[in-house]
Amino acid sequence: MLYFHKAGLVVLATPKSGSTAVEQALTPKADIVFQNDPNFKHCIFQRYQWRVEKMIGMFTDRVPETVAMIREPEDWLGSWFRFRHGAWLNDTPRSTRGMSFDQFVEGYLSAPQPPYAAVGSQWKFLTHPRTGDRVQHIFRYDAMPEFVAYLEARLGWPIALERANVSPDWQITLSDPLRARLRDQFAQDYALYDSALACAPG
Repeated sequence: MLYFHKAGLVVLATPKSGSTAVEQALTPKADIVFQNDPNFKHCIFQRYQWRVEKMIGMFTDRVPETVAMIREPEDWLGSWFRFRHGAWLNDTPRSTRGMSFDQFVEGYLSAPQPPYAAVGSQWKFLTHPRTGDRVQHIFRYDAMPEFVAYLEARLGWPIALERANVSPDWQITLSDPLRARLRDQFAQDYALYDSALACAPG
């Protein structure tokens, strides 16, 4: 998570949505940087409102706007599945090595979720569950050029992103019945993605 005082903008780092590349490009000019430990780097919107926004309010009367990315939910889970296939997780409960994407999604849909599928929810990351408040500007992951153009306009300087922390790029498939269950059980995530920005707000 990054705060830019002059622009009055907070950039939240949705996991598996290009957050590391954005962080690396923007950190040198940010006024406050939450990074490294995932609990800091990937501070959820609810916690940001509860603590961080109040801390910023100690120094300015201007309430920052918030912006973040969201990824199509099945694609987002695919990124997690491939990421947790990495050798550094071998022989741990979080490893997806040796399983199919169907098995991973089946675990994600279970209650409780097994450790390998406990990756949270983008809706829960970007929305306050009690108040319904959410990040003000949410861009689709597949609209990354528009997201970067928005940041350039707000921050006032050119931004060059480099690929970082990218999951392996290999083909995975999900069965139609599991896709239907995923859409039904995580309808809020799909609705939030459908409502997200594909271009800069006017």
